[in-house]
Amino acid sequence: MQDKKQSLVPELRFPGFDGEWEVKKVKDICNINTGKSNSQDQVDNGQYPFYIRSAIPVRSNRYLYDCEAVITIGDGQIGKVFHYVNGKFDLHQRCYMMSSFKDVNPRFFYYFFSENFYERAMRLSAKATVDSVRLEMISDMLISLPPSLPEQQKIAECLSSVDDLIQAEADQLQALKDHKKGLMQQLFPQEGETTPKLRFPGFEGEWEEKKLGEVCNVVDDKCDIGSLTMVTYISTENMLQDFEGVKIASKLPNSGSFTRFNKGDILFSNIRPYLKKVWQAVFDGAASNDVIVFRTLDGYDRLFVSQVIKSDRFIAHSMSGAKGVKMPRGDKKMMLDYLFSIPSLPEQQKIAECLSSLDEGIAAQQEKVEALKEHKKGLMQKLFPNLQ
Repeated sequence: MQDKKQSLVPELRFPGFDGEWEVKKVKDICNINTGKSNSQDQVDNGQYPFYIRSAIPVRSNRYLYDCEAVITIGDGQIGKVFHYVNGKFDLHQRCYMMSSFKDVNPRFFYYFFSENFYERAMRLSAKATVDSVRLEMISDMLISLPPSLPEQQKIAECLSSVDDLIQAEADQLQALKDHKKGLMQQLFPQEGETTPKLRFPGFEGEWEEKKLGEVCNVVDDKCDIGSLTMVTYISTENMLQDFEGVKIASKLPNSGSFTRFNKGDILFSNIRPYLKKVWQAVFDGAASNDVIVFRTLDGYDRLFVSQVIKSDRFIAHSMSGAKGVKMPRGDKKMMLDYLFSIPSLPEQQKIAECLSSLDEGIAAQQEKVEALKEHKKGLMQKLFPNLQ
């Protein structure tokens, strides 16, 4: 078992720094306040950033503070939303702000706090979730500090450079997604039209209007838990967004019935359809009842149909008939009644080939972003000593 001194020395250290880190409570190194504004104080295109209970700040025409600070939310996605800010900003009354740091680099604090607060909040909660942040959750939290400000600054600069790289790659990912979205708008006819704006050479003529139910079926081949030994169970929780792949469930449920799917079928998560959890099956498997299995009929290209199901128009159609508030689910019959235009099979295949190549590029870029995030996570574990 490691002694206290060993546990307060990080595994990775920059040259020129040594000595044991010290431990302090957050309330001893900064001031902790909440905001005073409400959601109605939001103003589109306002002059100042307005930090609310969301990962994305909005705008306001007034500012409550002009300082360097670290912000987290008081309810909602507790322990998962953090902001570093230096300047003028507005703040929601259910957000906490740490400022006026004493012998602590604010950006260093931001990295330590954002890495460790979620675990502390969960540990202090008697439930699987945390409803709200209490002041003592923050004020009494222990933070380990290098013995000098220059070492804090060095760590903060290192992690900031990794963040900059992650953001650059994330911007590239978004650019690829935007490019595909714009391309789809040109490769598919607009609503009320029968030909697209952009066409591959050698293809002409009007596209034919079809209902989704005329080009594919919804599979309802049920199987029970006892038959899952030769197939892989897919749930909505482990399906990722935007064709980025799927994680195979490591543990099967104890009982229940599932829908068997075949390689090539299109899987569509019917929980919150707007999340666009759509996946082309690359193996035979079984899906939970919240996953709709579409099977393309002969004469139609599966990849083309999957692109139709991923389209913003289809998702909007699905949401228009969705039932439920917190966990909306689309109506299968309404989905099958979805009207869209479709070209000849060779043109379907050409379009699908083009869009699928873009999907591969998007997936590769997503993997790059995730790899950088994992690298940062591992780096932080080495740069900060374990307080446990």
